[in-house]
Amino acid sequence: MKTLRMALTALLLLATANVQAAEKVRLLLDWFINPNHAAIFTAQHSGAFKKEGLDVEMIAPADSASVPLLLAAGKVDLAVSYQPQLYTLVDKEVPVIRVGTLINQPLNTLTTVSDDIHSLKDFAGKTIGYAVPGTEDVAIRNMLTSQGVDADSVKLINLNMDGTSALLTHKIDGAMTIFRNYELLDLKDKGAQPTVFKPEDYGVPAYDELIILANQKTAAQDKRIPAFLRGLDAGVAWLRAHPQEAWQAFIEKYPELNTPLNHQAWQATLPYFAAHSAAFDQARYQAFGEYMKGNGVIKAVAPMARYSL
Repeated sequence: MKTLRMALTALLLLATANVQAAEKVRLLLDWFINPNHAAIFTAQHSGAFKKEGLDVEMIAPADSASVPLLLAAGKVDLAVSYQPQLYTLVDKEVPVIRVGTLINQPLNTLTTVSDDIHSLKDFAGKTIGYAVPGTEDVAIRNMLTSQGVDADSVKLINLNMDGTSALLTHKIDGAMTIFRNYELLDLKDKGAQPTVFKPEDYGVPAYDELIILANQKTAAQDKRIPAFLRGLDAGVAWLRAHPQEAWQAFIEKYPELNTPLNHQAWQATLPYFAAHSAAFDQARYQAFGEYMKGNGVIKAVAPMARYSL
């Protein structure tokens, strides 16, 4: 009996030590939680983060524009952001740095539902809407120019409504806010037959849609970061092996997201998650930096070591 009590006590102490060993990681999302965050959620659900000794808290921002600033101020440990935004942050000397990639391909598209637009040349004299100044409007102009279209012949408007509605009501002829894993599905569900132009096919260098940022001042010494990335990679693998089980867990946690469109988006996003989140394509990041500088979005391209660990 004494031996049994000693064994149980040892197990209890071990379990307590394991709980105490879990290090907290506050991850600020780029937006409210959605299928783009499926890999992070699955790393939680599958125990991948726990296996790495981490207790990861996903936090939805009150204001998406403040995400990198809160990270720089030390209010959170990691943040989800966008590769194009990284260059402007560095240009403004905001002390953040990329440490990993969540989605390693562009998701945005220039899309139309107009019957008379079959190529980018057909946008001459038309109206195109966008939502993110300094990124989407620049991409539109580059895409048009790549096909010999005078960008000044196209009216660009900053949308104050969602692109899907603007397209379906023909308030605009094209929109640069149609993501291939969500709004594009929504358009098709609503009976539209969209024509899609991918920016990476028309003059815009390929880029990572979603990246993981850390505080530049502490990132190199923070041992939680490689543990987080290992857990994230394991989460991606588990998600791809068990997509439906992960979806069921997701909607149990967030029942308000249990819609047919979100389920479609969940499936559509699976191929876009980076399998090796820590991998850094220096040449690709350099090319996109030169593109940003060439279009006057940033003053200079910093050394690549300033953008990523």
